[in-house]
Amino acid sequence: MTNDADAHDPLLLAQAWSQQGRAVALATVIETWGSAPRPVGSHLVIDEDGNFDGSVSGGCVEGAVVTEAVDVVASGEARVLSFGVADETAWQVGLSCGGQIRVLVQTVGAGLDLTSLSRLNELHGHRRAVACLTDLATGRARVFAEGEEGPDDVRAAFVTGVSRLAADGLCFVNIYRPPPRLVIIGAVHIAQALVPMAEMAGFSALVIDPRTAFATPERFGGVDLIADWPEDVLPQRPLDAYTALAAITHDPKIDDAALKAALEAGCFYVGALGSRKTHDRRVERLQALGLTPEAIARISAPIGLNIGAATPAEIAVSILADIIQALRMRSVVETVSALGTVGA
Repeated sequence: MTNDADAHDPLLLAQAWSQQGRAVALATVIETWGSAPRPVGSHLVIDEDGNFDGSVSGGCVEGAVVTEAVDVVASGEARVLSFGVADETAWQVGLSCGGQIRVLVQTVGAGLDLTSLSRLNELHGHRRAVACLTDLATGRARVFAEGEEGPDDVRAAFVTGVSRLAADGLCFVNIYRPPPRLVIIGAVHIAQALVPMAEMAGFSALVIDPRTAFATPERFGGVDLIADWPEDVLPQRPLDAYTALAAITHDPKIDDAALKAALEAGCFYVGALGSRKTHDRRVERLQALGLTPEAIARISAPIGLNIGAATPAEIAVSILADIIQALRMRSVVETVSALGTVGA
């Protein structure tokens, strides 16, 4: 299934255009200095006629990249382009405050071969983290799925989530992590407030509740909503390390199975509504289901940051803040760990 974002995804377009027989180049931001409009790892896809989609900057720089890319398509040879502007002309060409960027332009074929590109898109589509290691001189690229053996620079990228030049400066590692997702167990008032907040913060949201009186389109219009038991839904919509789960039905018959699945899947955040006494009873039930005390200790309970929340909307704010903190602090901890282990 495709969505509006997929329709303009440069990597999916690069694959589709190549499969249509069009000659294609892929431009990638590999380094920035100062204030640059697009982050490292951003893509622009260009065909032999100068048709393009995506973005690596904006203004005159974008046009220059397209022109160079058409030449790269014709020659088959990769190029690294450098752009920098003085402060007085920065806004005119789309590089604010004197920003500078370097852009790699490679072909789909001689550089990133179509088989590797297709594998990258397939893995990413199944919420697998993927890294692409590209030789800057030749444009040739290798794709690695998370968990596969690879160079230290690739291993570090999986841990930190940061796309960057390799330590030797000769290669570029682009990391593609799945976007964060929030699974909410319980189509309650808190969920009605939490879903739009989460989507504004960049999370896709799924609401699961077997109670058909709660899980109705009237209460959750336009929301990914499933009126079924979590243990029946989650095998079809599997959890992963890039997913947060919030169990807020306050009903152990519904919440417990979902909490167990989230802990076993390694979700980066697992939270459960209820008082400390309620959670003590929950701990006993989860231990009876075979979960270890160490695993159960990962549950944020009572759910959310302690901000004195009282209304459903305030509780939703506290839950989302807790989830974002878990996501960002995990990245900090993993980055520090990676810096201490990679290359040791």
